[in-house]
Amino acid sequence: MNKQFVLVIGGPGKSGSSTIGKMLAEHFNVDRIYGGKFFREEAKKDGFSSVKDFLEEMPQDEIERLDIEVDNKLREYAKRGSVLIESKTFAAIATIENIPCSSKIWLDADLNVRVERAVKKEQIENPIYRSIRRFQIRRELVNRYKIDKQRYKKLYGIDYENPKKYNDLVIDNSKQSPEETFNLIVNFLKDAGIKKE
Repeated sequence: MNKQFVLVIGGPGKSGSSTIGKMLAEHFNVDRIYGGKFFREEAKKDGFSSVKDFLEEMPQDEIERLDIEVDNKLREYAKRGSVLIESKTFAAIATIENIPCSSKIWLDADLNVRVERAVKKEQIENPIYRSIRRFQIRRELVNRYKIDKQRYKKLYGIDYENPKKYNDLVIDNSKQSPEETFNLIVNFLKDAGIKKE
């Protein structure tokens, strides 16, 4: 793959950005760098079992420091090229800082769809527990979106509710399978002159 190839994909929790990011990285034969991976590593290092707990327990200034550190790493990967970067913020950062990218893509889905995806992934058999988890996951996704929106606005001035401002393609994949979303993106990229070598 072209060394200048930098594809950015992002989206809110359970939007499918990880699934599609993996598919695209494999298709284009490039490394996939996942911003959340750095948070998971830090959470584990600090003794937390989940990123959610880490984000809730750590002081805000520590999380902001880590955000900046992670985004600096992503900038370095973008400079090297031949990479897919999965991040909620990097498309906006790249736009604001004029970092060259082959394309920037944002995935989204209706909140109810994202909740159902998360519940399905957990494979909960008990209908009562499934209903409880549905409620908990909805609350977690809403809270996480609100926190992310505030944090990214404070750190970078990002208008998190307006992904069209920073991305070449914004897809609501509420009614699409991962394969349909993947094909839509590949065709979009092909039309833009970006194709598998």
